Amino acid sequence: MYSVVVVEDETLTRRAIALSLREAGFTVHEASDALACRALLRQTRPDMIVLDLGLPGIDGMDFARELRVRSDFGLIIVTRQSAPEARIASLDLGADDYLIKPIHYGELAARIRSVMRRLGRDRSRRRKVGQWTVDLEARTVSNGRLDASLTRGEFDILARLIQADTKIVTRQELLSAISRSPQESDMRSVDALVSRLRRKLGETTGGNLIATAPGFGYRLAATPETEEP
Repeated sequence: MYSVVVVEDETLTRRAIALSLREAGFTVHEASDALACRALLRQTRPDMIVLDLGLPGIDGMDFARELRVRSDFGLIIVTRQSAPEARIASLDLGADDYLIKPIHYGELAARIRSVMRRLGRDRSRRRKVGQWTVDLEARTVSNGRLDASLTRGEFDILARLIQADTKIVTRQELLSAISRSPQESDMRSVDALVSRLRRKLGETTGGNLIATAPGFGYRLAATPETEEP
């Protein structure tokens, strides 16, 4: 599923948005201001940024313009500014969508998926990984003979690795994918889930489905293949 950065200075609002998107299957990173967002972008490349314009210390439109120049990720503005002029200005600078608070979380998730389709990043829901077919929407893993019974965390780890193809996913990124409150967990949770995932998918120690990148994280050893329903 897609990786999203939520930039919102109101803690409760940010956590509520992040929780809803995680429950919708997205990998979510949280940033409370522009500085935190910039730091995140040095560590990860998200598919989408959900940006509140009312950030402390910087004009929201200036920061949106900065983000638009820096990369090709999607950008959705979330704000209390309902004036048509604000919407027009946001879309003119390159925002992909514009939502007025209070937002419906289900609509936000749908808007993210819609933007991803428009950007040509609509990903097949079914991917072939080794002998296993992974349905990212139904959250099932099957090899045609049996289904792998994965916990939410195990599936989220697998989905994030699939999203990255064969690129390394850091343990911090995987921690964000499995934990609704990453600060309450630790990196050992990631290692434990990967170990259980390998066992359930039939890997032996040192198996070739999920490779370890010592000191960094994990990656898929082979590119996952798109499988049509």
